[in-house]
Amino acid sequence: MNHPIHKVALLCCVSACTLLGGSITLGTDTGPNDYPFGSTGTEYQEAYASSDFSGQISITGIDFFLQPGTSGTLGGTYTLSLSIIAANIDSLSDSDLPSNRGPDNTEFTSVVLSGAAPSELTFTGGPFLYNPSLGNLLLDITITSPSGTAAFEDGNSSGPAGIVRYYNQEGTSGTTGFGLVTEFDGTTSSVPEPGTLPLLGCGLVGLLVRRLRR
Repeated sequence: MNHPIHKVALLCCVSACTLLGGSITLGTDTGPNDYPFGSTGTEYQEAYASSDFSGQISITGIDFFLQPGTSGTLGGTYTLSLSIIAANIDSLSDSDLPSNRGPDNTEFTSVVLSGAAPSELTFTGGPFLYNPSLGNLLLDITITSPSGTAAFEDGNSSGPAGIVRYYNQEGTSGTTGFGLVTEFDGTTSSVPEPGTLPLLGCGLVGLLVRRLRR
């Protein structure tokens, strides 16, 4: 039989650490960007600041948004990988993109794209568990046989901490502050609010007293 104090402790724990299904969108639209879905680039990276994430997220979807009022096509094989990096998002190499990947670099998904570009382009895969306390997030996209013409919403470092892109196009590499508006879908874990910590402490103390009495 559950003792009432056990129930109190359980409720305290649930209120202090909550798992939620949801998404986080980084960046706001500032204009069209044809990288990487409307260019001939072979590798493309976006780096996201850890401070733009409010907590841990298990990523199962990555979404990009077609520039309003435009149309275009998609073509090529796109392989998306994610990793956690210690380097600052605006200090990565623009000539050796593979060296930017973190030690936990993990393939998220690989998809063949074709046909008309949708208003929202969604990649499902993973899950990839991202803990912002461990570093910044890097999205690496390698492309085989690119042939698309579509332009998607650009965040232009509108972070708030910013999005930075790195690219390689036919041997020409570069770095700009332009990065696609990105939505990460998945399960998030909320950070305990200060007011919930005393409740959690009371519940744990109650459990300890109960055990000592027995």
